[in-house]
Amino acid sequence: MAKIRILSDQVANQIAAGEVVERPASVLKELVENALDAGARRVEVAWEEGGKRLLEVADDGSGMARDDLYLALERHATSKVRTADDLGRLATFGFRGEALPSIASVTRFELTSAESDGAGHRLRSEFGIVKEVVPAPRSRGTTVTVRDLFAQLPARKRFLKSTDTEHAQVWGAVARLALSSPGVHWTLRPDRGAPLVLPPVDDAGQRLAPLLGEKLGRLVPFVNGELPWRIRGFVSPPDLSFRDRNHLYLFVNGRAVRDRLLLAALAEAWSGTFAKGSYPAAVLFLELPPEAVDVNVHPTKAEVRFREPQRIFAWVRAAAEEAWSQLRGGLASVLELPPKPVDAEFDLDPSRRAAPQHPRLWGEPSAAGAYTALSDAFASRAAEPAYAYDALPPQAAEPDGIRYLGAFQRTYLLAEIATASGPELWIVDQHVAHERVLYERLFLRRHAPAIQPLMPPRVVQVGPEALARLAPFLAELEAAGVEADPFGGDALVVRGLPDFLADRDPQALLEDLLARLEREGRVDLDAFRRDLNAELACRAAIKKHHALPPELALGLIRDLLACEVPNTCPHGRPILKKLTLEDLERSFGRRL
Repeated sequence: MAKIRILSDQVANQIAAGEVVERPASVLKELVENALDAGARRVEVAWEEGGKRLLEVADDGSGMARDDLYLALERHATSKVRTADDLGRLATFGFRGEALPSIASVTRFELTSAESDGAGHRLRSEFGIVKEVVPAPRSRGTTVTVRDLFAQLPARKRFLKSTDTEHAQVWGAVARLALSSPGVHWTLRPDRGAPLVLPPVDDAGQRLAPLLGEKLGRLVPFVNGELPWRIRGFVSPPDLSFRDRNHLYLFVNGRAVRDRLLLAALAEAWSGTFAKGSYPAAVLFLELPPEAVDVNVHPTKAEVRFREPQRIFAWVRAAAEEAWSQLRGGLASVLELPPKPVDAEFDLDPSRRAAPQHPRLWGEPSAAGAYTALSDAFASRAAEPAYAYDALPPQAAEPDGIRYLGAFQRTYLLAEIATASGPELWIVDQHVAHERVLYERLFLRRHAPAIQPLMPPRVVQVGPEALARLAPFLAELEAAGVEADPFGGDALVVRGLPDFLADRDPQALLEDLLARLEREGRVDLDAFRRDLNAELACRAAIKKHHALPPELALGLIRDLLACEVPNTCPHGRPILKKLTLEDLERSFGRRL
């Protein structure tokens, strides 16, 4: 007796449904994408009990004839692909020809369609078995109604989540589709809450607030490149972040995707702008030639494969970095301060360098012993009695609206800031603030530090694998002041360090860099340069419990205001906390 047999169409469709139909939201996605591919300019979506009981999508697209209704429920039947060559340049959402038969096999299913106003037919099936096809006049377009998802598959039905969860998933799916089709008129009719009507708009930004909430209505638009290679999008400003990645929306040629490559590019772009554990919001539209991306790699088309992934990664990262850098712009704008001639101030020619208004914590960039002198100043104050709060006289007020109040535990600087919206109390972590200032003023601007030779040179054992991983970046190490060369099969000899780190342990520095390379796996030169500069800035920055003279503390706060990214250190730690007068009065029970 033969052991191998051909499955019935009904069973084959139910198996295929396991790939295409995960939950009500995936059914909705397939139905709406079919409507958009049919040229619909109006789409109406209704659902009940999170889509488990009812899902209905009606459109004014091209519609189908009576015979097409039968064919639409056949596997591998599609109007969107003719030859295998078409798979390399797909411009439609759907193409596999499996969605409708798979959906029909696990639901009570109705398909009503007309190619012209007044004509039309309705096909009704139950769990894959066609029951009838009857005349059903309607205007041009198609309506698909599915009921009782997985009613005959209790094992599958048990995997569905609560009605609230499924409702949220359906809403997220339709929100993505509406964002990617701003020129379509949408009507959303859930069984909870009022209907939402979205007239056609010119830009997806006009749909952010109604679909994603008022907070995401604050996202700022940006554009990078020109068609056929263009990135359009919206990103959150540095003061708007979330505790998870659920506010990242990615689209490739209008198709909503989940793509690890794009998420990794974004993560590198926001590194240093948002604190660790905090995530921005972003809505990103990649527009590229169809042949540059393969969408035929996932049953639900939720994942894609790029022909040139490294090019896409670098492009997305650079575009997002540029978008966030334009939003940062320093805190000086909050105080309405005049722009500072930063580049002139850090010109290595002393004759062209503007005199600073306050002492600078890093000293003169051209002076080899500036960092040592500052460390000596800290050491001389270390013998003073410890106290929790350094009080300052009233004359610490500054005409630019910054008044330094003192320091708590010789670590947190306190300042009163006169902003355009009212006074604020700022609490600044002096270590990470100094780290940010060093990173931007010395390293990002590529001022080569003076190198202090190590006598004798230090041999650091790293192992052959780690040495191979670090070898492509030795030139970058030297440019940053770390002179290191291979020494034998598994070691490096460190001959010099930046003068401000001459007394530090080079082995700890190299081990930290190697650990980061191993943890992140694929690291390019730009990422390594950023990590190296951040590590050097961290090691050179003043530490906690170092008492700063008032004039240096005030200078540090002003320097922080001029930074491009004043909210976080290069490693992502927050630098400052702000309390408004309203915050304080509320905490003390005062009337507002």
